[in-house]
Amino acid sequence: MLSVAESASLLGVSPSRVRALIAEGALPAEKIGRSWVLREEDVLQRAANRPGPGRPATIATCAGKFEHPEPSLPTSEIDLHDLYLACKKAFAVRPDAEAIARAESTEESSFYFAVADHFLQQRQCELVRQGVY
Repeated sequence: MLSVAESASLLGVSPSRVRALIAEGALPAEKIGRSWVLREEDVLQRAANRPGPGRPATIATCAGKFEHPEPSLPTSEIDLHDLYLACKKAFAVRPDAEAIARAESTEESSFYFAVADHFLQQRQCELVRQGVY
């Protein structure tokens, strides 16, 4: 659990901005006594997916902005099933704060969350099918 000040430091914003995000519902928090506390995972996810300043770009604006490099191996040489199995094993649990902190970009940390969420949803569906939920 993090305080508003600790969360502000991680997000690179002021404590009043964190309180505003809480009031807007953009950052989940719980009030304990007179203080707000935030889950570290929620703060790190907000940091990883932080919206940029200004209006969101339209598809037309982004059309030529991003170029995808060619993979170093032809697709026929990449064993996608092995990649899937490695991801499933690596993301059996949600990435911890240290893994997110080691990410070299927000795209990388967002990838960690997206893949972990995918496998979490699959586990939840399996539990529903088994009648646990």
